[in-house]
Amino acid sequence: MNTRCFFDAHIHLWEFCLFNSFTNLARVSCQEELISILKAKPIESWHVGVRFNQESTKEKSMPDRYFLDQGFGQTPVVIFRTCLHLAVANTAAMEKLGRWSENGFFFEGDVFAILNQLPEILRIQPEIIVRNGMAELEKLGITKAIDMGMDFHKRSFFDKAVFYTTDMRLLEEALGFKLFLDGSLGARTAALTEEYSDHPGNYGFLNYSDAELLAIVEKVHRAGKPVACHAIGDRAVDQFLKVIKKSRHPQDRLEHAQYLRPDQIDALAQAGIAVCIQPIFSRELTWARARLGPERIKTAYAWGLLRDRGVRLLAGSDAPVDEASPYEAARTVASLDYEHHLSYDEVLNLYAQANWEFYGWQPS
Repeated sequence: MNTRCFFDAHIHLWEFCLFNSFTNLARVSCQEELISILKAKPIESWHVGVRFNQESTKEKSMPDRYFLDQGFGQTPVVIFRTCLHLAVANTAAMEKLGRWSENGFFFEGDVFAILNQLPEILRIQPEIIVRNGMAELEKLGITKAIDMGMDFHKRSFFDKAVFYTTDMRLLEEALGFKLFLDGSLGARTAALTEEYSDHPGNYGFLNYSDAELLAIVEKVHRAGKPVACHAIGDRAVDQFLKVIKKSRHPQDRLEHAQYLRPDQIDALAQAGIAVCIQPIFSRELTWARARLGPERIKTAYAWGLLRDRGVRLLAGSDAPVDEASPYEAARTVASLDYEHHLSYDEVLNLYAQANWEFYGWQPS
């Protein structure tokens, strides 16, 4: 029986709860299988699939609108990539959603906007979804969790919640403010200083100019709150470090940091900035090598290197992007044949000790 009190420092609670209602596509091996699995679980005459990863399929590519139109006809279909930075819809779904993209692809903020539309369209009762989802977290031994994307719409679904917000209207009651500086490696939208090895000419992109980001960070800091900045590519981390030098709160956090250069690791350690990692993301090494190439991959997902150089580590699952279980995260990391991995116990201790200590809270 689990006796540890785990604290997930980075999760998306509403999305985690909601995804239990949709079809899990994590184990899909080809696009033909995707169609059959989706058709087996309709919801209000729609087909909604989550946690799809094209890198795990034979085709290694995202299905587009034309493929989904051919497979599903006039039945609405939406598929969310596991990173939650990319979704694809067929023509029928786009007509119902009131959104349009020529190839059916939607990125970044549009993905969460589509998610927010679905409960009403699909007649999902939020209180039931939340109750069932929170019960699932308790089964995993997670007694506390920080939602990292609360907005005004989702706030009404939770009686009690500890959260960072993306909505300035909630800043007073939030722990801090969440900012997405770039996208994801999976969607090739994470901001890199050198082009993607498997997509020449693509460097990803930043969501803010330096001046725009600084203005938001300063506003949050003036309110006495920290920021938590999603930064996956090294160009996004450069921007974070540049802005934090000009405006700082002692509990500012860097989120994810899947690819860091050695100089950035040293800068984070010297500045005393906590980095919230997702240990379970280490399984992405199987395909991230193609994105980054043989040299950059040496300091990607290098949680042990961050530890060795003195960076303060926190841990979260980023569920439902990946599994919420701390034990699964620990097993994933411990099984790696990788120079810079953490041990099984080190991962569990991040959830059971380091996260609590950062906020000065007692395990409960």
